[in-house]
Amino acid sequence: MRPGASRWSRGLAAVEMALILPAVLLLIFGLIETGNLFFTWLTVQKAAEMGARFAATGQGEDEGTRVAQIEARAQALLSNLSGGGATVSVRSWPTINATGSGVSGSAGDPCGIVEVSVSYLYQPVTPLLGDVLPQSIPVSGSDRKVNEPWRPCS
Repeated sequence: MRPGASRWSRGLAAVEMALILPAVLLLIFGLIETGNLFFTWLTVQKAAEMGARFAATGQGEDEGTRVAQIEARAQALLSNLSGGGATVSVRSWPTINATGSGVSGSAGDPCGIVEVSVSYLYQPVTPLLGDVLPQSIPVSGSDRKVNEPWRPCS
């Protein structure tokens, strides 16, 4: 104890810590959770972009495995996320206008539009925010590309 410090001032630091610590912990865990959610969103968006980029090349058209290869490309990037449960969907439009709901499960023909969408349910990782945040947060990303003319456009 410092000379001249009263008996009451010794407990003041403990009281200040007790008042400030919950707010500091909430801020730290909130930053961790926000950063992790942002990483998840970027990964999901990048997986959709990679799938759409691969889809536009027309690879796998002759073998009939094009959609499976597109989904595998997107899923490869999603392996960085914990928990799994990601859904990859592919749809296409025959013209550049991309009106309507498109053809689900098809990567389309040359010069058409292809869209790859990825959905993922993010589960918060920090235990202190479990009561504040929902059990899972839906995260999605999608990208559209124009298919390359790997054969003459119709």
